[in-house]
Amino acid sequence: MSYLETCRRVTAMSAVECMTAKQLRGDEIWWRIYNDSFPPSEREPPDVILKSVLRGVGMAFRARRQGVTYGLATTHLLKDPAAVFLVYLAVAREERNQGAGGELLQGAWEYAAVRLRAQGLRPLGLVWEVDLPQPAAGDADVRQRRIAFFQRHGGQLLERPYLQPPVDGIAPVPMRLMFRLAEGEGTPTPETVEALVRAIYFDKYGAINGIDRSILEEL
Repeated sequence: MSYLETCRRVTAMSAVECMTAKQLRGDEIWWRIYNDSFPPSEREPPDVILKSVLRGVGMAFRARRQGVTYGLATTHLLKDPAAVFLVYLAVAREERNQGAGGELLQGAWEYAAVRLRAQGLRPLGLVWEVDLPQPAAGDADVRQRRIAFFQRHGGQLLERPYLQPPVDGIAPVPMRLMFRLAEGEGTPTPETVEALVRAIYFDKYGAINGIDRSILEEL
């Protein structure tokens, strides 16, 4: 099943739209929400996101009302082990706390899981990065609320320490990983978690972001 076939199949079942690279490139509001929602140290260049969609290893999504975008998400399809890596999830400020985030989270998972299964893979679940919930951080309350949001939607913090590779080309960012099991799957073993981290580092950040392998090996 191609990227477009996946989008057509799931669009009928979800309020969240799967986007082509052309749609993504031309949606100015999508990019405005993206730039407003993430600090520069965690924002990938637009070309990286577009490249992942064009190569068929990444997927981009939007939530719209009357033709106007109010939320976004992107995912990367991990193959070994098979899992959906949620790279970005954001909702326009005026639309927050109204259920749009959960809708995007579920929609992005459903689209990406269908795509993996169409390739003969069985996704273990959904994995994503969150900021460290450090009390000393100036936005500690915001960080805690984000984690609480994901926990309400089935996510669990993984114990393994984690660094997000330097997507801005400057320095890695200390973060945590969260994971949500696919229905019928068991809790990932420490070995599976290590394999997930390596897949995130090398299949996503190495192959798509172009981060040098030696840097990833040191994280």
